[in-house]
Amino acid sequence: MKKMKIVVIGPHQAGKSTLIRRLDPWAVRMDYSKGTFSTTVGFDYGIVLWDATENRIYRRDQIDSVDPSNEIWKVTITGTPGQIAFSGARKALLRGKDGVILLIDATQPAHLVYAMEQYQEAREVLGSGFPLVIFSNKHDLPIAREPKQMVPLLGIRADVWKISALRGNNVERAFKSFLGKVRRYLILESVTEIVGRRWL
Repeated sequence: MKKMKIVVIGPHQAGKSTLIRRLDPWAVRMDYSKGTFSTTVGFDYGIVLWDATENRIYRRDQIDSVDPSNEIWKVTITGTPGQIAFSGARKALLRGKDGVILLIDATQPAHLVYAMEQYQEAREVLGSGFPLVIFSNKHDLPIAREPKQMVPLLGIRADVWKISALRGNNVERAFKSFLGKVRRYLILESVTEIVGRRWL
C-alpha cells in the first residue's frame, strides 16, 4: 500500500475540521470548547484509503470492500490550527507533507490575508512547486462570494473548487481530483530521484 500525506491549512473557522470529518467521520480532533463555540488548538487527523485504479475513496469502515489488486493509497489528512499564534505549530505539521489544501471561507473576504500568510508558511517549509489546491468553502450559504471575486486577491496560481464541507457538496470530487495531482507529483519525484542516482 502506498502512502500520501495531505495537510489542510486556512484561516480560523474556515471549516478545516468540518472538511476532515466529512472525509473521515472518525478523525481525531484536539480542540477547545466553551458553550457552543469550538476551535482547534492542536490538530485534526484523519485517514482514508484511495483506490487510484477506480478513483474511489474508502472510509475506515469500508476497508473490506477494497480490492487489494488495485493501486491503493493510505491517505492521512492533517488539519492545522488557524489562529495567528499557532504559526510554529503549523510549520511543524507542514513538514514532510506531500500536498496542501488551502481552505478559504467564501463568506469572509477579510480573512484572505491570513490565508496568504499560511500559504507563505507552507512555502517556507516545503519550498516551491508542491501540489496545492484551493477549496473555497461555505458555498451552501447565500452570502458566499464567488471564487473569481476572492481568489485573485491571493495572487496564488492553483486549481480552485467551490465546496460546502458542512453539506458535503463537491467535497469528494474535489478531494479525489487533488489526490490525482499529488499522485502524479509523487511519481515524478520518484522517477527524478531514480534517474538522479544513475547519474551519480
